[in-house]
Amino acid sequence: MKKRLLATLLSSTLVMTSLAGCSSKSENGDMVTELTKPITIEMWHYMNGGQAEVLNEIIEDFNATNDKGITVNAISQGSIVDLNKKVISAAQSNSLPAIINVYPDVATGLIEDKKLVNLSSFINDKNVGMADEMDDFVDAFIQETSQWNNGEVYGLPMTKSTEVLYVNKNMLESLGYTLEDLEDLTFEKLAEISNKAVTELGVAGFGFDSSSNAFISSLKMDGLDFVDSKGTINVDNEWVREYMTFFQKQAESGAFRIAGEDKFLSNPFVNQKMLCYQGSSAGYAYLNNDGAFEIAVVEVPVFEGKDKAVMQQGASLFVTNNVSAEAQYAAYEFVKFATNAENTAKFATATGYLPVRKSAVETEIVKNILNDETSLYSQVYNVAQKSLPYAYYTPAINNAQSARTVAQEKYEAFMSGSIKDVEVLVDDIVSQDVTNNIYIKYYLPSLLGRFFLEFK
Repeated sequence: MKKRLLATLLSSTLVMTSLAGCSSKSENGDMVTELTKPITIEMWHYMNGGQAEVLNEIIEDFNATNDKGITVNAISQGSIVDLNKKVISAAQSNSLPAIINVYPDVATGLIEDKKLVNLSSFINDKNVGMADEMDDFVDAFIQETSQWNNGEVYGLPMTKSTEVLYVNKNMLESLGYTLEDLEDLTFEKLAEISNKAVTELGVAGFGFDSSSNAFISSLKMDGLDFVDSKGTINVDNEWVREYMTFFQKQAESGAFRIAGEDKFLSNPFVNQKMLCYQGSSAGYAYLNNDGAFEIAVVEVPVFEGKDKAVMQQGASLFVTNNVSAEAQYAAYEFVKFATNAENTAKFATATGYLPVRKSAVETEIVKNILNDETSLYSQVYNVAQKSLPYAYYTPAINNAQSARTVAQEKYEAFMSGSIKDVEVLVDDIVSQDVTNNIYIKYYLPSLLGRFFLEFK
């Protein structure tokens, strides 16, 4: 009897989840471009510490200076994973706040379910629009937020980063190399240097801060996308077998390593336990080494004969239609304010993210930092700018995060020796069910929980 009841509940839950994913709430009336009374709106984000502090400064400035009576209340949901779960759950109950700061893969499902406002109508409006400013956004950043419905803009970029190579310059020179040796750096050359670091200094030479990015960016060097439109990982090909075998060989010698228990490679790097690592430009804020050694920043390596490729990623600001038309307009006004040249310059230089506006380089705050030869951010910024011509973003699909998790786990298992044979690695990834809709992945457990509470 209990088994039949559980089966019935599961079946009912799946049906309700499917229906919830297919239904949507229409936008609240016609578009509004002015307010007749003060309004308070809510924003959900995932920032903490110094990132949250500078965001709150921007919000306080907006609340104090806008002449429309708009007040923004920002609430951190903890981590990006926590934010995603809450957003997806709130979408099902039509209880999203006015603004959410999420990655494109989550936005995709929300757009499909008509939960997000197409900002193009606001952007192109003759009274409150900003159409003449759109070319000022970094091309790759704005393209990522307009990859749906024939280029319609659904979000404006805010927390954007790319990857760079952080190097212990003192250690590099002790091995007989200079920074000039790292120009147009190949993985083959990096393996040579890294093996020398192992034999002469007893430290690992290199690692990826993000194991999933290691997989994704290596694929892109051969012109291959990470996933197809259904979220299936592009793993069953000869290039994957070749570069994964290369990485594993370097891991076996100790030349390359994964983060492992350190979680992030900034820790062993700062403690001089490794020569260099590939990580986010936003990670520079965590590299406080108290002047123990000189940190250099250079472009990420590439495999010989392959195309340069560096991932750009990060969340953007989206406006939801679970709020009134007045709140949607108020949200647009804040999003426009938060992403202007002055504010993106302020946010980026304080956090390590990249300015999302081209004109940010002309702001005083960016000029002052770039003129400071001692500034690590100046190095990060200059390298990131050089890298943008070959920067790319992964296609936005509902289950992209699930696919990234699989890639990370299997990459680390292969590098650590838990999986030894490359064919086993390929077969293992192919066998993974990564095509489940993200709504089911995150929403079904909470829905089941509510069922059991109801029937308790």
